[in-house]
Amino acid sequence: MLATKRPDIQIVGDELHPLQKITDFAPYVAKIKASGADSIITGNWAQDMALLLKASADAGLQVDWYTYYAEGIGSPTAIRQTGLNHRVFQVGEGTANIPHTPAQEFERAFRAKYDIGVAYPRAANEMRMLAAAIAEAKSTEPRAIAAKLEGMKFEVFNGGEGFMRADDHQFFQPMYIRSFGERTATEPFDEENTGWGWRVVAKIDIGDTILPTVCKMKRPSP
Repeated sequence: MLATKRPDIQIVGDELHPLQKITDFAPYVAKIKASGADSIITGNWAQDMALLLKASADAGLQVDWYTYYAEGIGSPTAIRQTGLNHRVFQVGEGTANIPHTPAQEFERAFRAKYDIGVAYPRAANEMRMLAAAIAEAKSTEPRAIAAKLEGMKFEVFNGGEGFMRADDHQFFQPMYIRSFGERTATEPFDEENTGWGWRVVAKIDIGDTILPTVCKMKRPSP
């Protein structure tokens, strides 16, 4: 799809490594530098994300990073240490600095109690939807709950409507691309006491996230 959508972009490298076993990413960073890449897409998380970014900072690698899991514990600290101000991006379902009052009130209370941010708004969505389905079904029987979840529309944590597609139980909601770096006055939350926080750079409306499904899900018999 890339050649059709962005023919000006060239993939200059593709690398796999053992999961959560690498302690020195310097050889991988050397390959990136040698390739001439100006942007990296990585699925790394946890220790792998932190160590990869540390090795990049040590090597002076100045590129943009596009990630899926950079909100995980330890990653904001690692990003801050690289000095890559708003050059690490993530796609996800929300972030603390989205100006949605109910979410920000929940965020403040959560941080006061646990000294950590709400890294995964989907967890709040899941529990709230489960509670709503149990209430509607007036039962905790799994099949009754599942039936109520099918097609359910729901106000998601960071605002806007989400819904569960009955065909395959896929959940759809607005998605956000965000970057991590210095905050403005309208961005109240930092992460991991770094002074830096997440900033929304793009919002993907729900209609643009829906793809057809070929799922033929088999439901249990009554």
